[in-house]
Amino acid sequence: MNLERLDLADDAAVEAMMDLHEASRLADHPYFPADTRQQVLAWHRYGWDGEPPEVWLLREGDAVIGKLGVWFSYRDNLHLGGVNVLVHPEHRRMGHGRALYEAGMKRVREEGRRTVGAGTLDRPEFNAFAETMGFERKSADIHRRQDLLSVDFEDIAAHRAKAEAAAADYELVRVEGSVPEELIEDVAVMTAAINDAPTDDLDIEDEIFDAKRIREWENARLEGGDRIYRIIARRKSDGALAGHTMLGYHPGAPEYANQWDTSVLKDHRGHRLGMLLKASMVEWLREAEPTVRYVDTWNAESNSYMIAVNEALGYQIVERHLGYQRSV
Repeated sequence: MNLERLDLADDAAVEAMMDLHEASRLADHPYFPADTRQQVLAWHRYGWDGEPPEVWLLREGDAVIGKLGVWFSYRDNLHLGGVNVLVHPEHRRMGHGRALYEAGMKRVREEGRRTVGAGTLDRPEFNAFAETMGFERKSADIHRRQDLLSVDFEDIAAHRAKAEAAAADYELVRVEGSVPEELIEDVAVMTAAINDAPTDDLDIEDEIFDAKRIREWENARLEGGDRIYRIIARRKSDGALAGHTMLGYHPGAPEYANQWDTSVLKDHRGHRLGMLLKASMVEWLREAEPTVRYVDTWNAESNSYMIAVNEALGYQIVERHLGYQRSV
């Protein structure tokens, strides 16, 4: 294989990779907006939260026809490696995907990890490829989308009002951009509540969150051009942070927003805070970013509580995603 490590200083290589991304987007999930160059560069420099992937490009002549991404965390889950393979739609079913996966597995072995994970859209051809490569299906996530031209905002307001009545001892704090320094330690603790979300049969350990990781996540988002919106539920009686919800908007795709984590600490559950946070976020989004029409979110298929909240707020299923793992 003509496989070369991605050099972000090589403008031609970056443009060729973006062309590959765009061809694959149009073929596989045209309902998503195209990534901007700023987003692509930020992802490859910072990853999701400060741990960027290792990336190689597969060339055929001067054309980039495939991409291999390998990811490791050095904070937690030190037994895991992640492999992602992308092949241009016009070059699929020619053995390129298999060759890229084998190269990725070699890199995971070199790092000494015992389990490798991958994900795919739930489609027969993708599932068959994963299983041919020795992966076993371990989880299922659902991508849902809220169309703000179709939802009933009076109904959302009614849900928020009912939730407010159940959460009378809590107030909401809006945070745009980075979390204030005086809240950062408590936000890190609160963020760790996402570990309670279902992980199905995945061989995965709880993620470790601290102030440094929160700052690295913020930096990755801001460097990519995202605007960050966060609402925090805080107990009035003692000021304890109880839960939060986060949303991202990029001006390069003005009709779209991403609903990120929503989580509530165990000691504060039972007050309908999840509904209060998410319904309030919809109302803030309408004020802050009036161009947005679509809001996307992902949940484990087994996360019945959050799915009920999302469906009450008008989210509709777009696609199912599957998580795969195999032993190294």
